[in-house]
Amino acid sequence: MKLKMLLWYMARRMELLARTHPEFIARLHGRDFTLQISSDEGTQRFFRVRHNRVVSRNAAHSTPSMTLHFASDEIGFNVLSSTDKAAFMTAMQTGDVKVIGDFSLLMWFMSIAPYMRPNRRKPQTREAAA
Repeated sequence: MKLKMLLWYMARRMELLARTHPEFIARLHGRDFTLQISSDEGTQRFFRVRHNRVVSRNAAHSTPSMTLHFASDEIGFNVLSSTDKAAFMTAMQTGDVKVIGDFSLLMWFMSIAPYMRPNRRKPQTREAAA
């Protein structure tokens, strides 16, 4: 369930950033592909990048450009939410994640990972609020 929620959050975040964040928009420019993330437990979501927009559905795509397939939802959640950059490579080496398709999209996906973290607002002090 955690992986489904994380993928849902990623979809909403990417859709928002595609409309509002200039650096993220630049990473989408000229791209046309479908990224699918799935697990052995049946969790599936695809992200369609086209015309500088991101569309996502909670389903399997018939012809994804690249698929990240995790051995379990727990492993998928832990790898995708990890701040450790080596976590993904470790999971690949142990066989907990399989990458099928265009490996250049994996590099693109890793490059947008920093944008997926929520912006934390600093607490306002009375001086700043006044």
